[in-house]
Amino acid sequence: MQRRSFLRTASLSAGLMALSSKELFAALQQQPAWKIKMLRGDVGIFTERGGTIGFYHSKDGYTVIDSQFPDQSKHLIEQLQKTDQRAFHLLINTHHHGDHTGGNISFKDNVEHVVGHDNCLINYKRVAETSKTTDK
Repeated sequence: MQRRSFLRTASLSAGLMALSSKELFAALQQQPAWKIKMLRGDVGIFTERGGTIGFYHSKDGYTVIDSQFPDQSKHLIEQLQKTDQRAFHLLINTHHHGDHTGGNISFKDNVEHVVGHDNCLINYKRVAETSKTTDK
């Protein structure tokens, strides 16, 4: 029974793909990999590469929660700046793992304050010294 459902669904999908125009398929492939979703009022999330960055848009500027990785945080900054040119007021690191703090470098000249646990700073320094990237 499950095999029949799978075969039917796969066959229908393959048929639709074959009948679809090349332009439609190309358009689907060109959609950005990231997505911004407003949750409530001025609170939203940015998702890309399997992770999520939270943000709040206040009168003082943006507050960002976690920065994911450099490429993803650059996309977030670009997208938010298209909407509003307010400054990035605060970047909050929930913890020191690279998938939450790797994008901090993108905020280097863009954010007024970075907040995190003391262990975040200890880990940043250790990783930078180990990888010989203390200049960043």
